[in-house]
Amino acid sequence: MKRIIWGTVAAAALTAALTGCDASFSASPSSANGSTTPSSSTQDGGSPKGNAPGGGGGTSTTTGTGNGSRPNGASGTRHCTTSDFNASVYSNGNPGAGQRYATLQLENHSGSSCVTGGWSGLGLVNANGALPTNVVREGTARTITIPAGASAYEQLHWGVVPGDGEGGAQCEPTAKALHIIPPNQTTHITVDWVGSPVCQHGQIRLSPIELGKL
Repeated sequence: MKRIIWGTVAAAALTAALTGCDASFSASPSSANGSTTPSSSTQDGGSPKGNAPGGGGGTSTTTGTGNGSRPNGASGTRHCTTSDFNASVYSNGNPGAGQRYATLQLENHSGSSCVTGGWSGLGLVNANGALPTNVVREGTARTITIPAGASAYEQLHWGVVPGDGEGGAQCEPTAKALHIIPPNQTTHITVDWVGSPVCQHGQIRLSPIELGKL
């Protein structure tokens, strides 16, 4: 399967776009390349294939907003836009000691197939605004085609053990919502955050988007 070649949206351009739609949102940008975002944490763990234990847990769903359209791919199938997706976040059961896992599901409700690949951008927020969010991209990005009505997913992995400089009753404030920028887009979807506080200064390890539904 061909590697996606659209490239990463420039951070400066993304920041400007987000400022226009939500002044409180400052997320790690979405990406289509194989890079890893800088991280001040030394926390281990995470898997490019999402080998977190499955299970139930909370869920939240919302419909995407915005367009951010792109030209059609080499196959003639158009690129996925934010407005194509319904988003859900499921907390996975049986977490390891000090570790938490969740699944981000993106359902194509547009009525036609679309192409995407890479990693979503994420931003934790609460009533006071944006919270520290440091996305570490793991694994290898691949281009996928999502048929109408089908879904794709990414796995989230974070720790609840405080890092350097984190103290008090909990490491970081608890998020109320998660902003999600689908790969290669600049507009976001908002879902309720179903997890715990994200320690290590908001570090979330994220696997690349894959076709399927968990």
